Amino acid sequence: MQTDNKKIIRRERKELKEKIQKETLKRLYHKSEEEKATAIASRFNLPYIDLSMVPIGAETVNSIPEEDALRANLAVVHKVGRKFQIAVVDPGNYETKKMLEKLKKEDGVNYSLVVVSMDGLRRAWSNYNFETVVEVFENQEMSLKKEDLTEFEKGINNIIELKKRISEIHTTEIFNIIIAGAIKTKSSDVHIEPELDHIRLRYRIDGVLQDITNLPKKAHRTILSRVKMLSKMKLNVNDAPQDGHFDINLENTTINVRSSVLPSNFGESIVLRILCESSIKIQLDELGFNQYYLERVEEQISKPTGMILTTGPTGSGKTTTLYSFVHRLNQPSIKIITLENPIEYRIDGVSQTEVGKKGGLTFIDGLKAIVRQDPDIIMVGEVRDPETAEIAIQAALTGHMVLSTLHTNDAAGAIPRLLHLKVDKHLIAPAINAIIAQRLIRKLCEHCKEEYVPAQETVQKIKSVLAKIPKGDGIEIPDEIKVLHRSKGCSKCNFIGYSGRIGIFEIFTMTPGVEKVILGNISSSGILEAARQDGMISMQEDGVLKALSGLTSLEEIIRVTGKIF
Repeated sequence: MQTDNKKIIRRERKELKEKIQKETLKRLYHKSEEEKATAIASRFNLPYIDLSMVPIGAETVNSIPEEDALRANLAVVHKVGRKFQIAVVDPGNYETKKMLEKLKKEDGVNYSLVVVSMDGLRRAWSNYNFETVVEVFENQEMSLKKEDLTEFEKGINNIIELKKRISEIHTTEIFNIIIAGAIKTKSSDVHIEPELDHIRLRYRIDGVLQDITNLPKKAHRTILSRVKMLSKMKLNVNDAPQDGHFDINLENTTINVRSSVLPSNFGESIVLRILCESSIKIQLDELGFNQYYLERVEEQISKPTGMILTTGPTGSGKTTTLYSFVHRLNQPSIKIITLENPIEYRIDGVSQTEVGKKGGLTFIDGLKAIVRQDPDIIMVGEVRDPETAEIAIQAALTGHMVLSTLHTNDAAGAIPRLLHLKVDKHLIAPAINAIIAQRLIRKLCEHCKEEYVPAQETVQKIKSVLAKIPKGDGIEIPDEIKVLHRSKGCSKCNFIGYSGRIGIFEIFTMTPGVEKVILGNISSSGILEAARQDGMISMQEDGVLKALSGLTSLEEIIRVTGKIF
């Protein structure tokens, strides 16, 4: 009798619990998907995650078979070895609990749970249906025709016999399809990587490597031979790195391809960098400067003397920014000389000098010679050693405008870097006009980006970031955050969800406050604080503002600048 009573009590408790859960979900019905997920997470005492802000790879999701994941309403969203972070919509769901019990029994599997919205879970599941760019092209019946091939080969030397071979050997056409695909997807780099039984093909699209397809192993020799021939490399050398380049003329555009070949375990790895002249003909207002920063940049580049430094890692758009400055300043009354390694793009009306070639100029010797050429503006590809730094600083102090780059993580870090290069601290403030740090972020595809209502937890965290931004003219900080935007994917963006890139920046100029710190006890934190007091916003803050405007997603800002909260 007592046992029956206990069963009745347990059943009643279970029914009550289920009733409360149903009523809770019913009350949440009219709230946003993310708000519902936040409330459920709170009820089960689990963390909530907005999957719109979390990059998830196909390999991660595939840790659990698609059929099992869909039936159990869950997905693996992060993993390290056999340690999984599993996203669930309802931790109390029978099928969910059943699958989690099954995972517990598997050797070496440990997991932690997070609660997500149903919409977020669908985004995770979409990785099961990931299509490579080439598969998308195939679905759209996209191919390279003979007339396209003729256009690609205009201006390339020693191709008469090559054309004959292309018409006779089918595998030769693979190379042209690779180049055609890279141009059509606006890729910056093509990676052709031999592996044990196939060749891995990847494109870097908007800064992110995308797996394209696996090519047959037998095609490697044909592709490699053609790259070496076009690039004027030694065909009989396969145990040493080689570099070269070739041109492709398409209508009114010249595309320069810089090639690199490197020996690897399974053959020579090939990387092709696609350089299109139109990519550097960007106006200042197209780079991504907000109105506040744009006015500062306009003011600094209009000065007749001084130095402007752009900083950031490789691939952050520093050179594009400098070329934009050069295009803006280029006019018949001004002499501009550049010192580059290598010269990636030709600019009419500008004297461009290449350093680093065998038996050619070094940066130091080239810069010394340039100063004697009576230039108004000098662009130096990079300040990389004490001698170059000293000559560049002296040039800026003696009547020249100097534009250059420096490898530092942020704008404030440029000052300690210059001191490390033995620059006298008393010369830094008089010589330098501005220091710009930057990164490149992908823009959401305008054809398919979608709005969503973020959870209040996310909104509050964003507001805490906005509260730190110094107020200034041209910096628009929204009072309310009603919606955010995220990627979806469509045929216009090759189902990536992003199309094109834009810069995020932090800029400080030599104000009395910054100069005082430089002349005192120098530290990056002290310089940063002084720059902030003068109105500098960080790259991450600039990125968050761009995300709030719908230009990009918070996920992309996190990918580029690190965790926001």
